[in-house]
Amino acid sequence: MKKSFWILASVVVVLLVAAYFLYPRASFGGVQMSEKQYRQVQRSKENIDTLLTDLGKYRPTQSSTVTKIKQDVDRLISENGQNLSTADFDKLEAAAGDKGGILATIEAAQKGRYLIDGDIASVLHAKFSVIVQQSAKSATESDSQAAQVASQIQKDLSVDSRLYKLGIKS
Repeated sequence: MKKSFWILASVVVVLLVAAYFLYPRASFGGVQMSEKQYRQVQRSKENIDTLLTDLGKYRPTQSSTVTKIKQDVDRLISENGQNLSTADFDKLEAAAGDKGGILATIEAAQKGRYLIDGDIASVLHAKFSVIVQQSAKSATESDSQAAQVASQIQKDLSVDSRLYKLGIKS
């Protein structure tokens, strides 16, 4: 009886260990992550994509385009900033918000009634680098994982080329 108990306990332990290593976990950018972390990456990626798309629709004479960008920025800050430390959240907010971030840049462009030229696109590029990095940090457990995830987000969304196209469009 005692021997069969130990055999049964050993089989259960082996099955649990095998399930842990064989169970498919989510992966993004070569980083294994939980489903919750994966959903956070996907939500962050979607928010960044939406902001880039709406930046492409920006028109200085149409205030509705700036209003839409403001809504995108607000959503991006609140959703992509989940799970970040206060310092990292502040970096995200500074890069995206209305105090020197993307929103401030677009609002200034609208006041001056000018399109997004190469200089503004360059400023946006620096801000998006911070946004992507902080968004990746919100879903990972280390800086090296965040760097891998951020690199994959940059590649998937073609952030650099989309910003370049914004700059040459005007």
